[in-house]
Amino acid sequence: MKSPKRIVITGSRGSLGKILQKELQDVFDLACIDKKPDSEETIVLDIADDYEKFRNILKGNDVIIHLAWDTLEDFPSENIVQQNKVMAENVYRAAVENNIFRVIVASSVHVNDYSKVPIGTYLGPKAECWPDTPYGASKIYIEHLGRYYSRKHGLEVICIRFGGVNEKDEVKFNEDPLYDKVLLYKKDFVQLIRMCIEVEKVPNNFAVFHAVSNMKGRVHALENFLGWKPNFPNK
Repeated sequence: MKSPKRIVITGSRGSLGKILQKELQDVFDLACIDKKPDSEETIVLDIADDYEKFRNILKGNDVIIHLAWDTLEDFPSENIVQQNKVMAENVYRAAVENNIFRVIVASSVHVNDYSKVPIGTYLGPKAECWPDTPYGASKIYIEHLGRYYSRKHGLEVICIRFGGVNEKDEVKFNEDPLYDKVLLYKKDFVQLIRMCIEVEKVPNNFAVFHAVSNMKGRVHALENFLGWKPNFPNK
């Protein structure tokens, strides 16, 4: 039997990271990184501040799932946290230097102001981006930087524009008044990440697409190279 792929998860203490740790730990060999300790298994590291240590940790791994984010910069705030961009820059650079073949990046549906999209119209991944916040603009930068690394260095980069993901599949209107249109069910999220890890090849080394469940009133197209389709909500 082929050995499990070795997967690095940055931001492993965040809500998405915790879900993936729980769901993937019996399938893959995980290295979980966060700047705050969670358990003995957590590698405590601020990847924006200690590049050399981060680069050394990556040796021998296959795939990075980059979730780390300082939520001081988040929807709907107007804050900008430069370390968020630095973390992504360090992830791409260290991946290339360690011959890691694939990086899966958490982008966001907030790369576009979807509050203005009429019901029945779908935003595709190739549409021009109009971010709704500095948070959305930062995600666009990280996507474009990934495109550069994919073309310049042959790194496979998958940028996933996530909707809202949480452990209980709750519609959290306090976080986003349009959360009901962009909820991504936990099981859909985990299935998608597994497909991103296990797919044999990323066409042209780069992909970007939206990830929301099949919510009533959704305005995001679900086209993607994986053939992934959400299974929830059950109707």
